[in-house]
Amino acid sequence: MVTNISYIFLITLLLIMGGWTFKALISLAQGKPVEINFKNPLNLKARWPKDAKEK
Repeated sequence: MVTNISYIFLITLLLIMGGWTFKALISLAQGKPVEINFKNPLNLKARWPKDAKEK
């Protein structure tokens, strides 16, 4: 049980680090500065529409 949880943690860590590395390489290839956001490492954003304010 503990081994499975540790493997899930390891795979998740590898995927996040690989994504950061891939994103950094793309930014460097395009000549843009590399930005690392520790609060939102996967750059996830809310995609649902916001409620329109009635006037």
